[in-house]
Amino acid sequence: MAQYDPKKKKEYYLENREKRLKYQNEYYRKTKYRYSRKIEIGKVLEPEGYEAFKKRLSDYNKEYYRKNKAKIMAKRNAGKAA
Repeated sequence: MAQYDPKKKKEYYLENREKRLKYQNEYYRKTKYRYSRKIEIGKVLEPEGYEAFKKRLSDYNKEYYRKNKAKIMAKRNAGKAA
């Protein structure tokens, strides 16, 4: 098994930072396009399924906000104060 050297790891990540960021940005851009395209196609081909998906997503977001409202508001207020 290879020896773990924190200095080498840090150097490696610093040297390849730009490549990694470029790759990540490209990946996220493609994924975002793929996801939005999938939603768009679903809207046309299966309108009932799309509406059900929208409702599930809306319900999830409402429930998440209700559960985490205090934390969300604290984060918002901290951003306004800065």
